[in-house]
Amino acid sequence: MRFAKILSVATLPMFFYACGGDSMHITPPPGDDNPQDQPKDSIPPNIPDSLLSPITRDFSKVWNGEGTAENPYQIASEEDLSNLSFYVDDSSMSFRDKFFKQTADIVLKKAWKPIGLWGKNLEGLSKRPFSGSFDGGSKTITGLSISDTASYSGLFGYTLGAHISNVVLKNVNMSVGAYAGSVAGKVDSTTIENCTFENVEISGADRVGGLVGAAAHTKIVGVSGAGTVHGSSIVGGLVGFAQDGSITDASNNSSVTGTSTVGGVVGSFASVSSEGVISSAFNHGAVVGSKDVGGVIASLSGSKLEKSGNYGTVTADDNKMSNVGGVVAVASSKSVLNEIFNVATVTAKKAMAAGGVVGSLKYSTATNMFNIGEVAGSVYGKTMGGIVGIVDGSDSKLSSSYNAGKIPNENYSGAVIGRVSATEDIKDVYFDKTVGAGCLEIADHMLVNVPSGLSTEDMKAAAFIATLNGSGNVWKAGSATFGGYPAFSWLE
Repeated sequence: MRFAKILSVATLPMFFYACGGDSMHITPPPGDDNPQDQPKDSIPPNIPDSLLSPITRDFSKVWNGEGTAENPYQIASEEDLSNLSFYVDDSSMSFRDKFFKQTADIVLKKAWKPIGLWGKNLEGLSKRPFSGSFDGGSKTITGLSISDTASYSGLFGYTLGAHISNVVLKNVNMSVGAYAGSVAGKVDSTTIENCTFENVEISGADRVGGLVGAAAHTKIVGVSGAGTVHGSSIVGGLVGFAQDGSITDASNNSSVTGTSTVGGVVGSFASVSSEGVISSAFNHGAVVGSKDVGGVIASLSGSKLEKSGNYGTVTADDNKMSNVGGVVAVASSKSVLNEIFNVATVTAKKAMAAGGVVGSLKYSTATNMFNIGEVAGSVYGKTMGGIVGIVDGSDSKLSSSYNAGKIPNENYSGAVIGRVSATEDIKDVYFDKTVGAGCLEIADHMLVNVPSGLSTEDMKAAAFIATLNGSGNVWKAGSATFGGYPAFSWLE
């Protein structure tokens, strides 16, 4: 039998030494977020050298293993997992450079207390991150439940410099505040790979994701999930908010709902200190919101999106300031989009801009895109397009793309673009002239080359694929999934 809390200590470590027969108690000054390694300049004078070494603890009575990569601490029960939460949250152990591995399926019967804190706990201490390595071993954790108004909720509350892999979560139920995700509420400089969730129900406020609420400078790869995800703003089927970093091989099967900035995979992705990249990201769930709604991502700023697509319906409720796109609601600040597609219905109810692939393309570049999904509903003005709703900014470019989705022939819709606001670079874009009969190619434009309309037969011909490819090999004949229209060479 193991006794976890026998080893617990006061929140800040205490030092004792004997002098002239009297004992003296000295407590280091407050404010250190990591008391594991006390810097020497924070220790009062006259302390013996033997007490200045980093604090170490023997966890052999808590977990099997040694905490090394070769012999990690073993997590085999609810008690083992709860002990990790206790030592991070209450004893301020970050476990930097320590390794944990789940070795058995675990059923959580008690309400869950996340591993890692951001904010203050009952003792008034804040920022207690998990900074170690946790390998879920592809074993399951079932029944994670959190029901309160606290923020930073998930299996992990807050991680910094951590590595989390092979975690499988089932039957998660969370009704919480902001920064919420089944795996983690907030992660910084962390790697998350090969993690999945099933039958997850998450309801939160801001920065809510099925997997992670908010991520900064983080690498996320090989993740997927299914369930229902709901939040107020900045909501994503997998990630609510991401800054810098990368997201690769991500698939969402959850239904996603929210008020503003709602995306099937990511709510908002922005690059600040380095270029962020989203690659191979796919949405299969229904996405519904009021303002700025995208099938894959709602808001993309200064970042790259490539080889991604949407298969789930996208609906924006009645909001005249909303942008809605089959893949991206708003792409801005020199974002780069390449090889992205939409096959599902996009419905706008009095939105500002709606596009089969992108709602608003602002000072950004989009190449090799296609839409075969219907664009329905109405917009505020001439801003509904088969590929893009609005193209804005002198640096914006759209090329090598086509639309074969139905477009309403009222509301001044454009078979390709709703509005081009200036002399942007629009070239080599095409549309099936048998859909959206009566639509203008571009509903509202100035000094722009008008795209070419082709018959359905011509758009499925080898000659058209060669035209799209030019000197490259991005395009090929599409399968039945894409109605026989050209698709990308990496698709089925």
